[in-house]
Amino acid sequence: MLLDFDDMLSYVKEALYENDKERQEKSRHSFRSRYRHITRVLGWCKRIENDLECDKDVLYTSAIFHDIGYSQGKDEHAIASTAMFREYAEHHNFDQDFIEKVSYVIFNHSDKSLLSSKDVPNELILLLEADLLDEEGALGLTWDLMARGAKHSISYNEVFEEIDNHSGHILNQDFMVTKTARYYWNKKKEFVRTFINELKHDLFED
Repeated sequence: MLLDFDDMLSYVKEALYENDKERQEKSRHSFRSRYRHITRVLGWCKRIENDLECDKDVLYTSAIFHDIGYSQGKDEHAIASTAMFREYAEHHNFDQDFIEKVSYVIFNHSDKSLLSSKDVPNELILLLEADLLDEEGALGLTWDLMARGAKHSISYNEVFEEIDNHSGHILNQDFMVTKTARYYWNKKKEFVRTFINELKHDLFED
């Protein structure tokens, strides 16, 4: 079965266009693109994939479709994402076993508790880790600065609180299973910890 990942990405991008446009017009998180999140999660999958034996076709396809359900504006995006993938896959005559494997990964990708469970497919573990790794560390700090900056009458201390509450949440979290994901997660944690401590020092809050 020959897969065209570029076509998948184009399909997902088009599906998410209106959702991203609406977010950009109405939200203080106007800088965020769900499609760009997907492409970065795919990139994280490729960075950590060699730690576990996996079907890369299943992993990449799951990463590309995992958040397409947001185009439907539904809270249960994993369900919508699974349905939209199946529609695409059946239209392109994908192998049924492949469809079932990818559908399972997409449907369960929001359940981070599965990282500590046994008998979880490696492709799901890798996608869970990749999804968590995005928008943390330096990118998470950038999110906080841009989000807080969208408000009026802000102060350095208010920005510090935003960073401490949002980006700082990873400092007490250890989700990762694979060696490479743990390396990147710990690197992100150390970066955030250093930034928070330096900012606290500069604000004379330490």
